[in-house]
Amino acid sequence: MRSAGKAAGGRPEITLPRGRVLLVGTGAFGVTGLPSWALLMRMWYGWSLRAGLTHSAAALVSGDALAAATQAPVEGPEWRTSAGVVPHLELAEWPDLVIVAPATTAFIAKCALGMPDSLVLSAVLATRAPVVIAPSIPESTLERPAVRRNLESLRQDGFHVVPPRPGVSAHKGGEIASGMPDLVATLRFAQQVLEQGREEAPEQG
Repeated sequence: MRSAGKAAGGRPEITLPRGRVLLVGTGAFGVTGLPSWALLMRMWYGWSLRAGLTHSAAALVSGDALAAATQAPVEGPEWRTSAGVVPHLELAEWPDLVIVAPATTAFIAKCALGMPDSLVLSAVLATRAPVVIAPSIPESTLERPAVRRNLESLRQDGFHVVPPRPGVSAHKGGEIASGMPDLVATLRFAQQVLEQGREEAPEQG
């Protein structure tokens, strides 16, 4: 098992069977920080990381920077079959944990409806690993009943949605608004998800 050891500086202690984490980025401004998230997770935990992007995310963050941060090729937005595998299923089977950060309103809606339109969304729907979703949804959008229903549908379907936290709004010139949970908050939430999963898992005997 790959473990973080004793958490320092508020970082959660997280143990993964193989130390494999898939990062999925969608088209919100917070995706620009995904390379930094990857570097910190490698430094803190020594995990093996892979990352995948939707089409809109690829317009906001450098795939080359993300590949350098994860030390692995970035998956998506195109489907590449030259390696002789079914890309979304291979990607779905690989991780111990999936973190979607940021998750846009559109990604959440498609996931809630089971309507994949990208390699990474297909992998998220196909994986058996725990999926932690860090939404990036404007406050006014969160007020819409349809959006709240989609978030609740994800929770009911076994996805794990991190509660929104105050963040800096790119639209409002740095004003504090509802934003994507930061890395430590997302990892603390993931820690709770993993610990609960171990408690609920049937004993082997």
